[in-house]
Order: sequence, then structure tokens, then C-alpha cells
Amino acid sequence: VSPIHPEYYELAKIARDPAKAKALMAEAGQADFEHELITVDEDWHKNTGDAIAAQMRDAGIKVKRTVLPGSTFWNDWTKYPLSMTNWNM
Repeated sequence: VSPIHPEYYELAKIARDPAKAKALMAEAGQADFEHELITVDEDWHKNTGDAIAAQMRDAGIKVKRTVLPGSTFWNDWTKYPLSMTNWNM
């Protein structure tokens, strides 16, 4: 929510800690699990998804990128376990 929204709440910033992320994934038994991040093929969705995937990889999280045309993505987007839309970035 934007800072100009009446329901905005300031949260404490969380420091980026790739080593901790790797340890948490290992502790959860997910060190070798490969996530699939699915986005629509519009440039900003694709580029933002690529940036998110790169950050996941920096944290030791395995991620496969899938970019779909809008006509395919929007038909099934609620069925994807990890996808990016305008509302959940």
C-alpha cells in the first residue's frame, strides 16, 4: 500500500541476508527444491520476474523462469503456485 493511502503502515526494514535464506531453506528441507516463477510476456512483467528470480538465486533458492503469452497466462493464473501479476509483486 502506498504511503499516501490511509491504511498505510510503516514496517521495519528487513536486512537482506542470503546466507540466512539458504539456511532457512535447508532447515525446511527445501534446499534442492526448484520453484517455478511464471509471468506474462509483457516486458515489465518479464523483466521484473527475471530480477526476482535473480534475487532468489542469490539466496540459494533454485528457480526456473517461465514466461507465457497473456492468452495462456490469464486463463490459468490462479492455478500457478508462484506467479507474478500487477497485484502481488
